[in-house]
Amino acid sequence: MTAEPWTLAQSGQFCLALSAGRSVEDILEVYGADTSKARWLTSEEWFGIYEPTATSTALRAGSLGGWSFCIEFDNCIGFTPGIRRELSKETETFILSRTGHALTTLQYLADEELVESFEPGSDTSSVPSGHDFAGRVKRLTDSSDGVTACLEVLAEYTGHYLTTALLHGPLLSVTVQDPDREGLTRAEPNRPGETTTAGTATSLGRRLGTIGPGADA
Repeated sequence: MTAEPWTLAQSGQFCLALSAGRSVEDILEVYGADTSKARWLTSEEWFGIYEPTATSTALRAGSLGGWSFCIEFDNCIGFTPGIRRELSKETETFILSRTGHALTTLQYLADEELVESFEPGSDTSSVPSGHDFAGRVKRLTDSSDGVTACLEVLAEYTGHYLTTALLHGPLLSVTVQDPDREGLTRAEPNRPGETTTAGTATSLGRRLGTIGPGADA
């Protein structure tokens, strides 16, 4: 498969969360959004009415096969430990983010555990795993930028590309006016083999199923 060009690679800052087996409404609720106020709007419609503030976070979420995703561009909170941990509970989640300082990171979590975390182009992940997402992204960065390489690897893993048309088309859109950033930063996801508060070592334990190749949603 060949991914079509996507403007995310040119975005100064963003956070993309991709979580398996969750509904679109569920993923927005994890962010603390009131889904009764969410509306299915195109990007043009949404940003025509969205009024940003110094603390508000705009969320746009949709489906991608058996996965749901949420994209943010300002005042991002999807990469905070509290949200990452909740999104990955009893499932698997990817967080691809770029900060205002141009630091790009891809993280993979499974069942509340941080399995891999790395900057695209790094030889290995700071938390190595059998998936070797860091190595797979590294092999693509010789011919593409880091964000595009990450999106290619995510598409290979999930069987679905997050396309320009999907990003700009109707997505469930809502604003979180004043998220609890301090609270969301407190709970860091466990790393494989770490000891929990109960005193038992954590591990993945069971294999979380992946989504096979298929057509884009």
